[in-house]
Amino acid sequence: MQMITMPLSGIRVIVTRAADQAEILSAKLRNLGATTIEIPMIEIMPSTNTEPIDSSIRQLSKYDWVIFTSVHGVEYFLQRMVVLQIPYSRLYSVKIATIGPATSAAILKIGRKPDHVPSEFLSENIASGLSGIRGKRILLPRADIASKNLPSQLRHRGASVDEVVAYETVVPRELDAKRLMILESGANVITFTSPSTIHNFASALGEVGVKKYLSKLKVACIGPVTAEAARQVGMIVNIIANPHTIDGLVEAIVIDRKTG
Repeated sequence: MQMITMPLSGIRVIVTRAADQAEILSAKLRNLGATTIEIPMIEIMPSTNTEPIDSSIRQLSKYDWVIFTSVHGVEYFLQRMVVLQIPYSRLYSVKIATIGPATSAAILKIGRKPDHVPSEFLSENIASGLSGIRGKRILLPRADIASKNLPSQLRHRGASVDEVVAYETVVPRELDAKRLMILESGANVITFTSPSTIHNFASALGEVGVKKYLSKLKVACIGPVTAEAARQVGMIVNIIANPHTIDGLVEAIVIDRKTG
């Protein structure tokens, strides 16, 4: 009987997503035959100061739009609504924009369909896709280290933007150079799904370590923003997902395997 070879059979892929999200990517890779190694480069924590986000939730009716740029942003926002005993139905009084399918799915869990999702899943594309926002009030719940590009573009178009920290990203306590010695285990690909995973990886290894450990690994990034962050710390980016989703990242690795 002829053996069926799966697209990613025989390759080892390092997954650097936060521990609570890593399995989603790992499972998709394993289903195609890959062996996965999870080394979380970030840890997601609730905001240490919830007053700003709580205040914005209590005054939700004053906003025209709420923009969510990550699944965690949705989840922590909804958690605070529960703590404050404010019903999800309040989210029907404002328009909602999400960055892509995963974030849309997170808000759909409460029965709220997004009013806008950009065709290309980049946070900056949300601004260009929203029409008539001059003079509108926009709430932007996001990570403590999120890029300032989106709020800057929204303000440039005449919107009033309130940025609030919905969650914080920290370096996992167990992440150090010793933990990263697993990179010597013969992996083939390392995946990055956000600039923060890049920054923490580079910080743990240092410039010399990045060059040493990545010399035999292909670097796969979920999109151009993450890829640019990788290049800034000296990485050579081999694979960029398009569309910029987890499924797109997996497909890009498959295509690279076929053509490389």
